[in-house]
Amino acid sequence: MKIQYKFYLYFMVTALLSPFLLTEITLLYATKNMIDALLVALILFVYLGLYLSIRKDFLLPFSNLQAWVSGFKANQSMRLDEDHDTTFQPVATAINHLIDENQHLYDDMENILKKQIQRLSHKSASLETLYSVSSKLNQLHSTDELFEYFLGMFVSMTGASSGAARSLAEDGELYLVAQHGVIDPQGQELQVLSSDCFCGEVAMAKEAGVQFSVHSCAKCVGQESRKVADVGTIFIPLRHHGKTLGIFNLFFDSEPSLSFDERALLESIAENIAIALDKSTLNEQTKRMELSQERLFLSQEIHDSLAQTIYSLKLQVSVLGNSLKQAKQLDAHHQIEALQTNITQANQELRELMCNFRVPLDPKGIEVSLENLVNRFKSEEGIATFLQIKGKIKVDPEVEMQIMRITQEALSNIRKHAGARNVRILLTAKPNCQLLIEDDGIGFVKDQGASEIMGNNIGMNIMKERAQRIGAKIEVESEVDEGTRITVNFSK
Repeated sequence: MKIQYKFYLYFMVTALLSPFLLTEITLLYATKNMIDALLVALILFVYLGLYLSIRKDFLLPFSNLQAWVSGFKANQSMRLDEDHDTTFQPVATAINHLIDENQHLYDDMENILKKQIQRLSHKSASLETLYSVSSKLNQLHSTDELFEYFLGMFVSMTGASSGAARSLAEDGELYLVAQHGVIDPQGQELQVLSSDCFCGEVAMAKEAGVQFSVHSCAKCVGQESRKVADVGTIFIPLRHHGKTLGIFNLFFDSEPSLSFDERALLESIAENIAIALDKSTLNEQTKRMELSQERLFLSQEIHDSLAQTIYSLKLQVSVLGNSLKQAKQLDAHHQIEALQTNITQANQELRELMCNFRVPLDPKGIEVSLENLVNRFKSEEGIATFLQIKGKIKVDPEVEMQIMRITQEALSNIRKHAGARNVRILLTAKPNCQLLIEDDGIGFVKDQGASEIMGNNIGMNIMKERAQRIGAKIEVESEVDEGTRITVNFSK
């Protein structure tokens, strides 16, 4: 019977017998009748049975529950009493089952938490390793030093007995750049064509990644060491943007093993190394290109100034020789004066070239460099030159250098051709970076003589190419007897 039905039954019995008991007690007290006495005793006996039933069904389970609540705080393994057959027994069984399930979940959560903590610890260690790798990459000064350092690092991380590192050149050869541990040099080739070597096949694979293999090759490890390498080799290719840059080979005395996290960490380190190698290669190519361009500019300036003057000298010497052969003393005298003038001009042009390529940019920036340039120009040429700088110019050193060279070229043209009395140089930072150089000289007709003027005499082509190198726009305005204005707009 359900417990609520029992409660209603006990209540109804108690409610029905109470007035009957009161009546029988009153009659017994008044009549002293034996039958009334028996009825009173019977009713009391029924009450005793009700009490025992209520105690069993309600009082004992409630007391048991109170004791469990008090004891569970101190001992969580404590359970409700299920041994006694009471109406509360199914509830106690259900509560105990819930407690057991909760305990299992708690134990599982603890295990999961431990695994998560362990995983986070590995991740933290991996991040710390990657941070140290990035920091070290910024400190290394050469690719050989890079291969040497990280080969030792890989050997230490994986417990390898030895290892070798090779860089891939543009000719497809894998060049040995570092080795660690005992490797038999006999039979080991310093350069191996990537297509002739198992290591090269791994490195050049389309989906190259950290791999383990029992295969190796004597070309990379030497004949004697091949027996050791055949135990197992870990290949760590260096790839960036689909381009192979090299490979690390790690050799073991016993079969190695790599967990998923360890493999991911090695691949992350290899990717960082590949990025650094690719950046280093690009930097070297950029430096070569800059050096080549600088030499091209030097060649252009020599061609446009000193070379033409020397060629003119050659022609004048020929004319002088003819005059001397023909005994034309007066013509020879004029030719010698012209030669002296041109030699002086050649000397001056040579000094300007030396000045342009030897005067470095002032460490304090473009503003101070321009002030020094203007002061020197005023003192040497005696031309009133005014420099105005509005705002703080914050650009790359390469931009500062090209702005400085354009200004030097413009002042050189003014000195040689403009016949100006006043020069104004304005450098502004806002709203856009702009360099303006204007003079009140003789000017020129741009439309008619542009190609000749820009190609040889004034050096506009040189300024134009310098402007293109920094992505700047240059504009030249000039009118006869009205002077010339050069405007260079460049970005920060």
